Amino acid sequence: AFVFALVAAACSSGTNGSTETTATQTGGSEGAATTMAPHDETQLTIDAPTASITIDGDPADWASIEGVDVELTPIEEEADQGLENHNANIKVAHDDDNVYALLTVDDDYNFNPDDTHLSSAVAFMLNIATGGPHMGGDDEEGDHGIGMVDVWHWELGCAAGELSGGATDASGSVSGTGNDEACNLDDEWATSPEDRGDDNTATAENSILGAYTHSNMVEDGEGEWYFELSRPLQTGDEQDGQLTLGEPAQIAMAYWDADSTSEGWDGDHHVQTASGYGWITVNFG
Repeated sequence: AFVFALVAAACSSGTNGSTETTATQTGGSEGAATTMAPHDETQLTIDAPTASITIDGDPADWASIEGVDVELTPIEEEADQGLENHNANIKVAHDDDNVYALLTVDDDYNFNPDDTHLSSAVAFMLNIATGGPHMGGDDEEGDHGIGMVDVWHWELGCAAGELSGGATDASGSVSGTGNDEACNLDDEWATSPEDRGDDNTATAENSILGAYTHSNMVEDGEGEWYFELSRPLQTGDEQDGQLTLGEPAQIAMAYWDADSTSEGWDGDHHVQTASGYGWITVNFG
């Protein structure tokens, strides 16, 4: 059984969106980022229709779009930590230029602008190149990656409804990386738990745009999170998953509950889709 190591890699972020490791790209991405990996059969398939979506955190313009319901569960090595499973829904859409995603998660409202570890967080992942159907290691310990994953990693640093991500900066990046210093919606990549970080090549950019809301925005209020994201289908960044209309893509998501520990969430406490579903296939209509 695979340990879903690259989902674990998506959790190993430091405060304010910085990574705790100095990541060096391994596994070679030359050419890989412009062609999606072979698409093995997965348990879930979602259709991404053409739609007109405004990124504002409001899910109203997604009402007619069908998504997939998923149960977010711990990766195998974290299953004994008493983490709570969460129900979620994933929707994907597109227009001529952009891909859009709406991630809905059942959980209470936790947001602290002074410490992102006391706020909930989410990641949306695109498969770039892999030798197997999962985003895991090639051995039971998960010591080695088997491909490359594009990670849209969001530690909530800005208020609900506020636009986040590198797309809010005309340069498309901050200091030549995929880091969003203002709101912590970072453009990252991973090839293994030890090799993950903000995009940092000569072509690095962060063109992700996001906004979120919650249905009950009082501290610990029970309800649903709505994480709304977009990015151009094609970018100039070799560490991005490149998307082509008419061709399928493979996605996954992870979520961090700020209530997981008394200190807030950390890299060892999260739930995700990969354990239960492997890659989720998206068909772009």
